[in-house]
Amino acid sequence: MVALTIAGTVAAFNYIDDQTNNALSSYAKHRFETAADYVTNGAWKKLVSKTNEKLKGKTIEQDPNLEFVDEILEKTKLQTDDKLLDLWASLLANAMQGKNSIRREYFDILSKLNPYDVLTLNMIMDDILRKNIVGLRRNGLVSTFTTAQMDQLSEIIDSHYGLDIKSTDFRISLLYLQKLELISNASDPNNWTLTLSGNGLKEALTV
Repeated sequence: MVALTIAGTVAAFNYIDDQTNNALSSYAKHRFETAADYVTNGAWKKLVSKTNEKLKGKTIEQDPNLEFVDEILEKTKLQTDDKLLDLWASLLANAMQGKNSIRREYFDILSKLNPYDVLTLNMIMDDILRKNIVGLRRNGLVSTFTTAQMDQLSEIIDSHYGLDIKSTDFRISLLYLQKLELISNASDPNNWTLTLSGNGLKEALTV
């Protein structure tokens, strides 16, 4: 794989500027120019590419939120997981568009997630995939699925995302997302649903 040079990175951001009516300011470009190690070898190399794809064809109507751009860059400089970086790239793309749906609290939430949590959250946020959950009844306990139901949901995730996630990991992720107040089972005992905060995060991640 050819290493991404600093000049190449700046050129890539110039390209994004051209495609998005100059969504990136000179400040944001300078932020990348002065971080050679992270740009060349770290997470920002992937973040640049993912954000570029998400911004293609977008019309920028507001100035970028440079404070949020800076914070996202800081929080992702050591992140290498593709699934997590994809969520960060969505936040970064929306920060570059100056969208008001982004809240600083979402940065802390993403920083606490692992790849399994992201898979589980993506499934719950996906309206089509969530239909697979409907009808899978839980046992009498408030916060757990039966083992058979967990295995069913694990198979659903594997078929859509190509990752074999163990039912134990999936159960932990469900409980953790509930602890973060992103999902709830209070409104429907047969189904996990997004909370108000979960829906807010979903909107912030929609480019």
